[in-house]
Amino acid sequence: MEKQLRIIKPKTRPIQIEPWFFRYLNEGQLKVVSAILSHADIKDRQNNSFPSNRTIAFYCGFGLITPGTKAEENYNSLDSENEKELFKAKRLKNAISTVKNIKKDLEDKGLLKREYVGTNGKQTVYYTLDLNWKKEQYLKEFDEHFNNKEIIEDSEQDENITKELEQIKELHSEGNISKTNLADRLKNLSYKIKANDYNENSFIPFEDINKVANFYMTTNKIKNKIEIGEIGNIPGYKQGIINSIKNNEFSLAEKIYKKLEAEELKDNIETLTAAHENLDPLKSYQHKYYKFKRIKFTDNIYLAEYENDDQLKKDWLVEEDYIRSQLLPPHAYTRNNKSIIENYAENIKKFTEKMKGAFKKYE
Repeated sequence: MEKQLRIIKPKTRPIQIEPWFFRYLNEGQLKVVSAILSHADIKDRQNNSFPSNRTIAFYCGFGLITPGTKAEENYNSLDSENEKELFKAKRLKNAISTVKNIKKDLEDKGLLKREYVGTNGKQTVYYTLDLNWKKEQYLKEFDEHFNNKEIIEDSEQDENITKELEQIKELHSEGNISKTNLADRLKNLSYKIKANDYNENSFIPFEDINKVANFYMTTNKIKNKIEIGEIGNIPGYKQGIINSIKNNEFSLAEKIYKKLEAEELKDNIETLTAAHENLDPLKSYQHKYYKFKRIKFTDNIYLAEYENDDQLKKDWLVEEDYIRSQLLPPHAYTRNNKSIIENYAENIKKFTEKMKGAFKKYE
C-alpha cells in the first residue's frame, strides 16, 4: 500500500517542532514527530515521504545498543553470534512496537491523522501532520508569557504597596477622596497584598494555579453547568477561578489540588502499565520467565512487578529513560510530581541504597 504525507503548517515558516508541542507531548512522542518531519524534508514531502515504522525507530534511536548502558552489558555477556543477533532482533521488534504505540497516541490526540483514498488493493494512505495542533490552547493557557507585562520584583512590589497605602491615608485625612473611591482603592490594595503574599500563604504553588483551574473545568460538576447553559462565558468563569485561587478565596482549592496530584499519578501508572503490557510483557531471571502483572509506585520511583509460573513475584525498576520516553515532560505536572520526574535518577539511587542490594536491576 502506497503511503503519502501532507503537513498542515503555518505559512512562511520552515518545518520545525513547534514550541507548544513541548508542553503537550512526552519525549517519545516528540522524537516520532521529529522523525516524520526529518524524513519528509529528505524526501521533499513528495510521494512515499512517510517513513516506515522501522525508519522512524532508527531516527528516534529506539532499540539502539548504546555504550555504557545495561543493554550493552547484556549484549556483551552473550556468548554466540546467534544469541547476539536474536538479542538485536528482539530490541528492533520492541522498538517498532514502540513506534506503533506512539503513532496511535498521536492519532488519538488528533495531531496525526490518516485518510484512505481509493478502492481496495489500490489504496493510498494520506497521513496529515497538523503543526497547528494545540496552538490556540497554548497561547490562551500561557498568555502571560506573550505580552509586554513587566515583572515586578517582590521588594519593589512591597515598596509600591507601602507608597499606595500612605497616599490613601493622606487623601483620607485631608478629605480629598470619596467613600466609594476609598473603598475601591482599599479593595484593590487588598488584592495586591494577597497576591504578593500568595506563595507564603497558599497550599497551591503559584505555577500550578492554571493547572488546577484547567482540571476543575473538566470536573462533571462544571461540565454539567456548561451543558445546561448555567456557565455561558467559559473563559471568564475559568479566569474567575484563577483569580479566586490567587486571592486565597477558592474554598475547594486544596481538595481539587490533591485530587489533581492523585489523578496525575494514576495516569502515569496506567501509561506505564500499557507500555509494559505491549513492549515488555516477559522478563527472564534465573532461567525462568516472569510475566508482567502491574506497576507500583513507592519511594518516588516506579516498579514493574512480574510473576512466574510458580507464583513467585519479582520487581524490576522502571528506569529513567523509560520514564522520559513514556510520560509527559516534567513541566506538565504539578510541583511534587514534576520534582519526582526531574529527580528520578537520584530517587533510584536512594531507593537502591535503602534496599542494600536486596534487589537487582535487569533490563
